[in-house]
Amino acid sequence: MEIDQDVILKIIQATGLRYSMHVDGKVFSLDDVSIEKSKIPVRKPTTRGGVYFTDTTAYKIKASTGDMSILLLLPKIMLGPNTEFRPVEVRTNLILGNENKDITLVSHISNTVNTKTRVDLNMIVDRISL
Repeated sequence: MEIDQDVILKIIQATGLRYSMHVDGKVFSLDDVSIEKSKIPVRKPTTRGGVYFTDTTAYKIKASTGDMSILLLLPKIMLGPNTEFRPVEVRTNLILGNENKDITLVSHISNTVNTKTRVDLNMIVDRISL
């Protein structure tokens, strides 16, 4: 499923959601998660490494994790000078209608900043799965 505007707006407006990131069978708890729509640094729709951006704006996720073992995986999953990278799944659940739905935000890590105790992650949402 492409990005469903209604679903992502409900996620943005919801409070108290718990998020986790799934990579290569490992689960990383995410803290301080925020999602917003913002401009990406291109002037026209483009393809980068097989990830297609349909517009000059995208939904971006900012989050952090205290699990420093993610540093070992970053070279394989982060957009950058390498051409081989994989998407990550950011999962949460949300009540839509009367049902509790599991939601997966398939994303790509665009950059990171790490300290001694945490890694701050910036991701671009590619698509949503319910």
